[in-house]
Amino acid sequence: MHPIDHYETIRRGREELLRRAEYERTARKAKIEQQMNRNILKVANWLGMHLVSWGAKLEKFGAFAKRHPTPTTTTRLRDRRLFKMSPHH
Repeated sequence: MHPIDHYETIRRGREELLRRAEYERTARKAKIEQQMNRNILKVANWLGMHLVSWGAKLEKFGAFAKRHPTPTTTTRLRDRRLFKMSPHH
């Protein structure tokens, strides 16, 4: 009978399996981080586009308000009093 001398081979095989498992964990972690970064960039892009759009709409609204100013408070109060005193109502 031959003595069992495969322990060294078994140990090396186990170390190789552990190295492969560690590599796969690292690769999986890197892939998840890459997907998260991609999602963050998508959200930042969406937010930036909408902020620009909202800013343009606000600028248009501001330009409209400058061309058509709202009546002052005293003018509105006077008009309301005239409306209430109208004999037609």
